Amino acid sequence: MFKALLLAFVAARAPVLAYQLQARNAISNDKYPFCNPAEEPNCIAGGKYLVPPLDFSLEGDIGDQAYNQYLPTRTFTLSQWTNSKMPEPCYYWGVTADHWNPADFVVYNVTFSDCPASPWVVCWNNHSPKTINQIATQISRIPVGMRQSTSIYMVYGDSESDNPLFKGYIATLAADGIIVGRSAGFFATSLIHETGHAVDSNLVSPNAPHPGSGSAFSSTTAWHNAVAADGYAVSAYGAGSYVEDFAETGRAVLLDHIYPGGLAAWSGHNPNLTQITNQLSTFRSVASQYYVTGGWCDLGKKFPFPTDLVSV
Repeated sequence: MFKALLLAFVAARAPVLAYQLQARNAISNDKYPFCNPAEEPNCIAGGKYLVPPLDFSLEGDIGDQAYNQYLPTRTFTLSQWTNSKMPEPCYYWGVTADHWNPADFVVYNVTFSDCPASPWVVCWNNHSPKTINQIATQISRIPVGMRQSTSIYMVYGDSESDNPLFKGYIATLAADGIIVGRSAGFFATSLIHETGHAVDSNLVSPNAPHPGSGSAFSSTTAWHNAVAADGYAVSAYGAGSYVEDFAETGRAVLLDHIYPGGLAAWSGHNPNLTQITNQLSTFRSVASQYYVTGGWCDLGKKFPFPTDLVSV
């Protein structure tokens, strides 16, 4: 048995949809354990995915190691907010929905050296196993072209909240520009996947809500045709939907850019990489420029700084 990640549910707060990654045990000897088309109508490619599989468990796997080794960090400065205000999305999800105490959160502006004119916001929970400096360091690894599709990172403590609707480890709430994280053992690879959802929506229109019908590239005929032409999803998790497959393809494209020898070398020269050729090429045609290291943010495409505040 091994741990993997499963889409737990979609929690709606109009116009926000949250995609949550959740650990579970896979079924022994089940070739396609994650998405059975007979049970899950959103399965793509008949539930089939690249085999041998890319090691996309999202739990401190070799992908995480590669990101940590080959994605450079950026310097940053921290500026703590006063204790009297929180961004509304952080308050809604952290306090109203997930029942943390407002006093559990410390809010910071984090200004990275590759985007000095516009900071990101981190709502850091003081029960988190990672310090604010550790969190900011990991966020700085995300290429700025990807990172500019978000504006807020909310990091919980590692314990589960008492909200029965949130059992995931990490989720994208891109309509609020939020990546939500709850994890001790893995982080970089999860952030790359979740940021991919925000990029997906920004490809259609800057600041577009995600995923919403027609508001993400993964909902287009071009993406669906690429999947159909390949006949296989990029990963077991990606087989769950076009949305998840797009984010998983982004992880593969980023590894191809940063790993010596590219995706082929990282995957141990997987003989079946040709099974996902069309997804890789279609992804590169619309988003490759965001999945490279270096460069500067584009303020015209950066998700706006939060202005809706709550007094606490």
